[in-house]
Amino acid sequence: MRIKASQLRLPAVATAVAAALLVAVAPAAAKGRHHHHSKRHHSPPAVYVSPTGSASASDKSCRHARYSSIQDAIEAVPLRGTVVVCKGTYPGTINLDRRVILAGKPGATIDATGDAYGIGVSASHAAVVGLTVENANLDGAIDDGIVTVGFDANGAPTGAANHAKIIGNVVTGNLGSGIDLNSTSYSVAFGNKANGNGVGINVADDLGIAASHNWISHNVANKNFGGCGIALADHSGAGVTDNLVDHNVANDNGLSTPTAPDASAGSGVILASPVPNGIVKGNLITHNKFSGNGHAGVVVHAHAPGADFGDNVISFNLIGTNNVRTDENDLKTTGIYLGSLAPQTITVKGNQIHDDYYGIFTSGPVTLTGKHNQFHNVTTKIGTFPTF
Repeated sequence: MRIKASQLRLPAVATAVAAALLVAVAPAAAKGRHHHHSKRHHSPPAVYVSPTGSASASDKSCRHARYSSIQDAIEAVPLRGTVVVCKGTYPGTINLDRRVILAGKPGATIDATGDAYGIGVSASHAAVVGLTVENANLDGAIDDGIVTVGFDANGAPTGAANHAKIIGNVVTGNLGSGIDLNSTSYSVAFGNKANGNGVGINVADDLGIAASHNWISHNVANKNFGGCGIALADHSGAGVTDNLVDHNVANDNGLSTPTAPDASAGSGVILASPVPNGIVKGNLITHNKFSGNGHAGVVVHAHAPGADFGDNVISFNLIGTNNVRTDENDLKTTGIYLGSLAPQTITVKGNQIHDDYYGIFTSGPVTLTGKHNQFHNVTTKIGTFPTF
């Protein structure tokens, strides 16, 4: 476990990220203004995109945007520059294939209706800031709003981006994930609203490359109908490791299925793997709020033999009534559910769990460590079932 709560000063880190966001959009805001000592400042250049953009325009503001195509602007702006997307609606399938900042003004919307995805980020250190991305819904496609993967003309993945920043966006109505940190490391999803998608925010390794050391913080992921608010899932065996999930809200997810034993539903946050020898370890789930989800507020599903879910820590979360669609061997409302086919040791400490039948429920050979969980209006603090 490389991340420890005692090593983090989360409010300070959040302030630093907010400051970085201001720096990211500052070049666009400042362009065209006169400042004293301007020769001392070398802000990255900015270009503007508007539905009424014209190649003959001065490109100094949204009123004088030179580009009407976001993709053309991405290819034209110098590296580390900013593409300012002005108010309006733009078609989806944007490929952020260069190290630039894609920054939306209020009202800037990417509509991916009929498309495989809204924005595919394939350039490391690129950023997506302040956009609304909605309605990715091509049948059989990935259908993500924003994904850290690039695709070729045939829809095949071409690679993933690392150190991506996805900050302050609204993603909604996407049949896959609102935000998909896939096969990426050292990337950030901060301050986004991921509501009404299949899954809110996904962290996975579908390209056979580990998803590691990512930071998912201060997001809202509510009412995602097809699954979880936040999912950390090993699908390939490469691993989902050492990620930090903190200060998020994930409520009322996974409610599209009826209540039934073993119903397919969604949790506030899930750590899961269906593959043999899956690796989901060293992740810290801390200071989040979960309520009203189909499965428990925090869930572990280690479905296959040989899975390694070691060094995961679930700490200091506020968890209300959850598991309203039930789970494997657990038909009662539950705060935290830990199910595994293989032996696991998981740390659960300092959480506040209220208004559930079970505070914590283990299914299978799961060993709990940790202290100082608080239970309010909970019938059974810890429930168990021998198999999963």
